[in-house]
Amino acid sequence: MMRPGPVAAPDRLETLDVLRGFALLGILAMNIRAMAAPFSAYMYPSALFDYTGASRAAYIFTSTVFDLKMMGLFSMLFGAGVLLYSAKPSESGRPPRGLWFRRMFWLLVIGLVHAYLIWDGDILVPYALCGILLLWWVRRFSAPTLFAAAVVMLTIGATISVALGFAWESMPESQRAQDAAMWMPTRVQAQEQLAQLLGSYPEVVAHRAGFVAMAQTFYFMFFFFWRVGGMMLLGMALFKWGFLDGRLPVGSYAVIAGICAPLGLALAWYGTVALERIGFAMPQRTIADVWNYVGSVFASVGYAAALIILVKRGVATGLRRRLAAVGQMAFTNYLFQSVVTSVLFLGWGLGLAGRFDYARQLLIVVVIWAVQLALSPIWLRHYRFGPAEWLWRSLTYGRRQPMRHEPSAPAVGMRA
Repeated sequence: MMRPGPVAAPDRLETLDVLRGFALLGILAMNIRAMAAPFSAYMYPSALFDYTGASRAAYIFTSTVFDLKMMGLFSMLFGAGVLLYSAKPSESGRPPRGLWFRRMFWLLVIGLVHAYLIWDGDILVPYALCGILLLWWVRRFSAPTLFAAAVVMLTIGATISVALGFAWESMPESQRAQDAAMWMPTRVQAQEQLAQLLGSYPEVVAHRAGFVAMAQTFYFMFFFFWRVGGMMLLGMALFKWGFLDGRLPVGSYAVIAGICAPLGLALAWYGTVALERIGFAMPQRTIADVWNYVGSVFASVGYAAALIILVKRGVATGLRRRLAAVGQMAFTNYLFQSVVTSVLFLGWGLGLAGRFDYARQLLIVVVIWAVQLALSPIWLRHYRFGPAEWLWRSLTYGRRQPMRHEPSAPAVGMRA
């Protein structure tokens, strides 16, 4: 019997790596808002910057094209991952359940370190919790059952968000004021939040700890579990139907992309218009946000279909290979984005937080994209994994994984 181990390069699916690379790069276009400024600037565009001109255009563009779509796409891939993982051979011949839960445990540990010590917008902890609480237990469900469960979970998530909005007026005044400082702060409040990011490293870590704890408890229970978990189940259903790994005809992907992407983007754009109409104010925004909440599901599926067409048609070879390399090193590249932006923006680094409006933030995003697209293929010519992937796999399998390629093995080998 084969000993369980990481997927070898020739056995990787190019479609999944390309999708993962695209999602990883796209995530930065949204995360940069809360990296280059306080979290309130992520949701409330007038918190620190003038919401006019190029800055407004950049905010609308990223909200329409990237917001929730990249997290949705990545979540679908994560859901598909449990199906691939459970199909691995083991010494007992049974699904490697112990390995999966060790894998999720170490992802949780790394996520906690990332959230508390590097960046408070971490998504690894919610992914690990969903992997522990949900994914393994439903992996054998049929595709229709998984799809139905995904719809139910996503609906519950949207309903909770709207319900919290209706509960706004019944909140204690002190709680409402505290929430308003995050969702729609005054310029003075936003400047105070900015000052906290420009402190020393211990000061920044201490300031963020409360937000991190809330994100991993309250926000997880009322948002991430339903949204992220629902998209993971959708990804499992789509993988079982042959969608995510490219088994369907090109014509099917063309129809799906032609319907889902425009529909999703139209709904997301309308949601941004609705938010502008109400001035991004609570509690009305919880209802306006539903447009993007729903639209992003369609857009994520549409993006996936469009990218799979590129792979199946064999076009844009250079870009595809670079995206696949970024996706193969997604864990490393995700942490790289957090470390680089922390050094750039926080007080213990260069202290540039608050100096770049939404348009200028995108310039930094493009530079980081270029670096990761350039360096990821070079790294993978010499090494089997990114550094973070190597650490994660070594911890999961309980033994040090070989880092360099074997002399006879190709550096990067993929199949559609």
